[in-house]
Amino acid sequence: GDILRACTACKMEMEAPTWQLLAGGIGRPKTKRMMYVVDLRPFEEVMEALGSNRMDPEGRPVVLVVERKRQ
Repeated sequence: GDILRACTACKMEMEAPTWQLLAGGIGRPKTKRMMYVVDLRPFEEVMEALGSNRMDPEGRPVVLVVERKRQ
């Protein structure tokens, strides 16, 4: 009966110094970790966000924000 409200997720982004962008470069990939709000998101999307934590280069544990059901 508890509700998952948020979880950590990882996303690959291109990171480039300004000088490199000015020279026409595209940068280098970097994994960014963030909190992902799961309210009203489709189940498949939430599972994908949870699974993306495998990309964390530091191997940190997944963080879940759970709302406990009142009894």
